[in-house]
Amino acid sequence: MKNQIVSLALALAFTGLSAQADSVSVLNQKLQQQEATWTAKKTPLTGLTPEEARRHMGLDLSREDVQFVLPPQQHIKSALPAMLDWRNKDGQNWVSPILDQGNCGSCVAFAAVGTLETQYRITSGLADNNVKLSPQNLFSCGGGACSFGWWPSGAASYLMSKGIPDEACQPYMSGATGDDVACSEACTQNPERVVKISSYTTPTRYAKDIEAVRQALQKGPLVTTLSVYEDFMSYGEGVYKHTLGSYLGGHAISIIGYDDTKQAFIIRNSWGKEWGEQGFGYVSYEDASGVGDETWSYDLPAMNGAVSLAEPLDATAVTKTLPLKAQATFTDAGSMALTVFDQNSKAVWNGSCSSSTCAQDVDVSALIDGRYEAQATAFDGHGNILGHSGRHYFYVANTEPQLTLSFKGKGGLNLDQPLSGRPEFDIEASSSTAVPMSSVEFHYRGPDGKDRLRSAQVVINHMTMGWRTNLVPDGTYEIWMLGRLKTNGFEKIVETPHLQVQLKN
Repeated sequence: MKNQIVSLALALAFTGLSAQADSVSVLNQKLQQQEATWTAKKTPLTGLTPEEARRHMGLDLSREDVQFVLPPQQHIKSALPAMLDWRNKDGQNWVSPILDQGNCGSCVAFAAVGTLETQYRITSGLADNNVKLSPQNLFSCGGGACSFGWWPSGAASYLMSKGIPDEACQPYMSGATGDDVACSEACTQNPERVVKISSYTTPTRYAKDIEAVRQALQKGPLVTTLSVYEDFMSYGEGVYKHTLGSYLGGHAISIIGYDDTKQAFIIRNSWGKEWGEQGFGYVSYEDASGVGDETWSYDLPAMNGAVSLAEPLDATAVTKTLPLKAQATFTDAGSMALTVFDQNSKAVWNGSCSSSTCAQDVDVSALIDGRYEAQATAFDGHGNILGHSGRHYFYVANTEPQLTLSFKGKGGLNLDQPLSGRPEFDIEASSSTAVPMSSVEFHYRGPDGKDRLRSAQVVINHMTMGWRTNLVPDGTYEIWMLGRLKTNGFEKIVETPHLQVQLKN
């Protein structure tokens, strides 16, 4: 009876303090008491209100959701390996980098693109293939919206019928503003820029079938859905199993492997690297979230090889010299061509290499400052095209621009008055040239004297950010913004005036 009373007290404390800084310690007490297999930590999503949390998910649950549960199957004898992790398959990492969907219900697009990029690497046979596809394009053109999300079947159908281009064609912007972006804002999609799947399957539908998921994972990752509860937002490490907190909404993620010794699926999320184990995590086969109950597997056309553009990375800024690096894995690749395009998709530089690997430092000092794209093409010994890489976009900044940065309370919020909850700020960030800042940082220094910051890597002229003041102690804080433009030749920094604000939660 005593344990029941303690459990109830902790549950009530967690529910009542779901937006408070000490909710993580309360949750860890509960986890320790129950001898749970995971621990919690403060993440960028800890303490979100239900409405804010849903903006970081985006699974459309408007349709009827019927679920049939089969008996637990973890003891079924199988010839499959006891563990599979595409981050370390045959000694190589085939999983594309973790991304952050930001303040938009675009989880389906991110789960689909993360799964497709990884499957593309696997099918191409090139683990470090730097393929970067556009979740913004899939979401904007496929039918999703920040406010109500989407469904994985719609994403799979769109990937098969239309396909999506590289990230350079339509970079992700919705996460910085929480607003939808029009499909018409995409570039002109040349056929070589679009990746399509040839088909897709649903290894599981409305039912738990662990063996079917394990079998499907042998050829690549899967898109799946799950129900998100409050404690999932603060997942730190270990094997997650829902313990405490209310239901928040539906979410889409990728499954990239499994571990029978832990009785868990290995998942890839779209909430950045500060959530979970560097953006990844383990979820119990028997978790109440329903992970793995509905899954989608993508098939790509057979590839005899692939072309990967390793440098430049998207959104890189360079001064005078552009490092270009590409690789082709076609067995009959005899040469490669490298091309730099301007914003009108006109070639402004061409180069070549007489082998299947190519690395050149390109003199861009004569180019005007602005946005460009690079692409690699592989040829056989007869000059026939074997394949193209995706395009990567970068900025040339040969002159140091003047940067301006300012912020104010959103919607007339008076920063001279005590702040509580999640105040929002309107940010204005501009450059005197066509080269935007590389990042904007929000700094705050509290009573302990420590300077803490959050950074946004996508910078546009008008941005919105929120500060969850209920995650830090009340008191006097110093806040300011700092913008950077960093190239391989210089670093330009602009800093706003520092403001004193009072927090009172």
